[in-house]
Amino acid sequence: MKKFLFALLSFIIFSSSIAVAEKIPVKIARLPIIFQSSIPDIETRAALETKIERATHIPLNQTLQVAEYLPMTDSAQTLNEIWQEMRRENKKTRLKDAIKPFAEKIDADIVVCPVLQSYSQWVDGFSSFGETYMHSYVQVELIVYDRRTDDLVDKKASQFYNDTYHIAGTASYLAKNCFDKVIDKTKLHELIMNVGK
Repeated sequence: MKKFLFALLSFIIFSSSIAVAEKIPVKIARLPIIFQSSIPDIETRAALETKIERATHIPLNQTLQVAEYLPMTDSAQTLNEIWQEMRRENKKTRLKDAIKPFAEKIDADIVVCPVLQSYSQWVDGFSSFGETYMHSYVQVELIVYDRRTDDLVDKKASQFYNDTYHIAGTASYLAKNCFDKVIDKTKLHELIMNVGK
């Protein structure tokens, strides 16, 4: 009886190992942040990229190999070419319109396209009390496309600040908040964590 149970257990483990090994990895195209206005400082850019990287990270993917991350630079260049071609034909074309053809061209299952649409901050010292005033505005967009289900989600978030200088009113701080919001709204983390299940 023990030999039978051992053989049965071995067969189940072996079968599940083969099933995992034969599963084709999901191809993920995570684009670098597209800057459509002024570009933030290097620390802010790194912090924003890290937010997207964490939201698209699959724990133990090196071992499980449930996903293949396509090269970011090549993906960005291909998306730019497709979008520019579409804009030559129709000036009103939006970036999200290029995502499906882009996914088809590079054979991506999931596309993650973060965009920093507006990023501005300036200070002035004009006030009757001599305080420094800061004016900041940020708008971001996150486009997530799952070609397996043909589901495209496009979410935006924006924030502004007009008051005395405060670290929580800087454009950098607002941009981080906005990226957190669009990551939540698109359910990006949940989509990525379900890859391979």
